[in-house]
Amino acid sequence: MEYSTHAAILDFMEQAPSPASALLETLRLSRGLTQVELARATGIAQATLSKVESGVMDLDADRWEKIAAALRVPVRAFTEASITVHPERIFHRKRRTTPKSEIRRIGADLALTRQRIARLIGAPATTLQRHDLEDGFVTPQEIAQAVRSDLGAGTEPITDLTGLLENAGVTVLCWALDSLQVDAIAAWPEDAAPLILLREDASAERQRFTMAHELGHAVLHDGEATEQQEREADAFGAEFLLPAARLRREWPTPPHLEDLLPLKRRWGVSLSALIRRAHDCDLLDESAYRHWNIVLSTSGMHRREPDPLPPERPRLVTDNIHAELAKGATLEKLAERTHMSTDEFSSIFLEKSA
Repeated sequence: MEYSTHAAILDFMEQAPSPASALLETLRLSRGLTQVELARATGIAQATLSKVESGVMDLDADRWEKIAAALRVPVRAFTEASITVHPERIFHRKRRTTPKSEIRRIGADLALTRQRIARLIGAPATTLQRHDLEDGFVTPQEIAQAVRSDLGAGTEPITDLTGLLENAGVTVLCWALDSLQVDAIAAWPEDAAPLILLREDASAERQRFTMAHELGHAVLHDGEATEQQEREADAFGAEFLLPAARLRREWPTPPHLEDLLPLKRRWGVSLSALIRRAHDCDLLDESAYRHWNIVLSTSGMHRREPDPLPPERPRLVTDNIHAELAKGATLEKLAERTHMSTDEFSSIFLEKSA
C-alpha cells in the first residue's frame, strides 16, 4: 500500500504542468485561441496540445518553434520559463454580461502582464491591507474610510488617484477592453501586489470610479464578484472618492448647475455620479433626483461629461522603462527581457501611457 501511494504521488508530480506547459495555456487564452484553432495554425494535433498543457507530454524544439510563431512570442519564452503562470482569478466591473471565455482570456492577460512586469521592474510590493466586513467593520463605507486613512488621503479630495494607488504598490495600466465588455479588470493574488487594467477609452471620471470600485473588490473580496459584492464595491468606491460627511458639508442648497460643476471637478467624479451620491446621502429626495436625471438626459450631459477632467496616466511602469532607456538599454533588449516582440512591448507599456 505504501508503494502504491508513493507511486501515485510520483505519477501526479510527473504529470503536473511544467512552467512551459502552463505558459502555453495562458498565452493561448490571452490570444483568444482554442486548442483546435492553435492546432490548425501550427499543424500540431489538438490531442497533443491538450497533453502538453496538462503536463503529460513535452514537445521537440521544432514544434515549440511553431507554437511560438503562432502565439507571436520568441521561443525562449517557453525554453526559459521558470515560473508557472496560470490565468488569474479576477475582479471585474461589468458593462454587460461577459462570456466565461472572455473572463478566462482576461485572467490570462493579467497573469502574463504580471510576469512581464516582474521581469521588467521586479515584483512590486504593496502597502495596501485587506479588510473584512466581519472583522470589526459594518459597511463598505467604513472600510473605504479606513483605506483612505491607510493611504494617507484623510478626507480631502484625491486629485491623482492613479498616483495614489501606484505609490501604494498597485500597478495600473490602460488596456484595450472594449471588446471584452468590461471597464476594468483586477487581481490581487496572495503572494503579489494588486494589478488593475483600465479600459483605455473611458472618460477620466469613469476611470477614477472604476479604479475605486476595483480597489473595493481588492480589499474586500476574493475572486469573481457576485451581485452583492458588486454593490459593496460600488458603495466602497463612492465613499472612497467622495466621503459622505464632506459632501453633506459642501452640498449647495438649493443645488444649481453652476454650483455642482466645481464640486464634481473638485472631487473628480462625473456629474451623474455626484447626483446619485447626493441622493444616496439623502441630500436629494426622489423627486429632485428624477428631475436632475431628466436634466442630464435631455441636455446630453449624461453622455458628454460637462467640464471634463484631464485623463490620469499610469506612470509606474512607464517611468521605470524610461529610466532603463536613459541608462542605455534599448527597446529591443527590454522586449527580449519580457519575452515579447518590440512592437507589442512598445504598444502595451509605452504608447497607452503616453
